[in-house]
Amino acid sequence: MKTLALYSLAAMMYVVGGALMKYSQGLTQALPTLALAAVFSAGALIQARAMRYEELGTSYVLVLGLEALLAITVGSLLFGEQVSGRAAGGIALVVIGIVVLRLS
Repeated sequence: MKTLALYSLAAMMYVVGGALMKYSQGLTQALPTLALAAVFSAGALIQARAMRYEELGTSYVLVLGLEALLAITVGSLLFGEQVSGRAAGGIALVVIGIVVLRLS
């Protein structure tokens, strides 16, 4: 359970970094650019800690899937981005894949 919490935290850090990418305006704004580097680095360190006893493939897919789900949500709520049926279906497939990987 602790590992899943760390993976979730790492995914959240990556999504915050992704939002900061938009605010950095192509890395032309200093503060958002520095913040995104710090947040991405923190996410990578948290993920590395969580991976101590997990397989690379499974753990990487888990974080990427959580990140995708969170990114769609944040993009919609924070930036007003539309979630298409195709995007929602793709995210659903990723979440199902994560569940299958965690159960195996």
